[in-house]
Amino acid sequence: MVPQFVTQLLGTVILWALSGTLALAVALALAAGSLSPRRAGRAGAKAVIAVTRGVPTSLLVVSAGIAAIPYRTPAWLPNPFPGTSSGLALVAWAVTVALAFGSTGHLAVIFRTGYEALGTARREQATALGLGPLARLHVLARECAASTLAPTSARLVHHLHNTAFAALFPVADLFGWVQQRANETFEVGRYAAVGVGGYVVLSFLVWAASRGLEPRLARPGQAHSSSRAAVAT
Repeated sequence: MVPQFVTQLLGTVILWALSGTLALAVALALAAGSLSPRRAGRAGAKAVIAVTRGVPTSLLVVSAGIAAIPYRTPAWLPNPFPGTSSGLALVAWAVTVALAFGSTGHLAVIFRTGYEALGTARREQATALGLGPLARLHVLARECAASTLAPTSARLVHHLHNTAFAALFPVADLFGWVQQRANETFEVGRYAAVGVGGYVVLSFLVWAASRGLEPRLARPGQAHSSSRAAVAT
């Protein structure tokens, strides 16, 4: 029982990490696009944000999973999901992408709001410093962190809970293990309690990691202190 629990727990962590990383990357791109000086770029990014925020994650996962089931998994596609058979790796990847898009729009709004909260004067000061695009992005990202880190971590915790939708398909995850063991033993309360405990611990770890980043972002290293001070004035 314990090895199976560990496998399913690890499956949830990997689902969360892969889909969460993809969600963050796409959200950053959409947030940047929604701030584009070009009207078409802004309209397109905002449309994608609105759609990904409006469609329930459960519907995205169900649609992606059902669409992937009829197809054989390509030989080149890796299967990093423990407890999921190689033949269902394509389904697992489809679920991963669907989970990512379920959070993309929400994260994009958080990033865009944090950027806009800096104010025009502070953003113009960062431009006036003559920094390159990457250096300017680095400075502004640190400035935004104070207002975006907490809601981002909260969304990632919710994203963790959304991984339970993977149990709708033969993809290994913690919630799927709870369902299986409860059905096999009829000890619903016991396994529900174990599942709740597992999700609480994982959620706490996400929150703790976010809290650990706050002081580091609030007090940047010596190499960035001068540019940060200049932007903050």
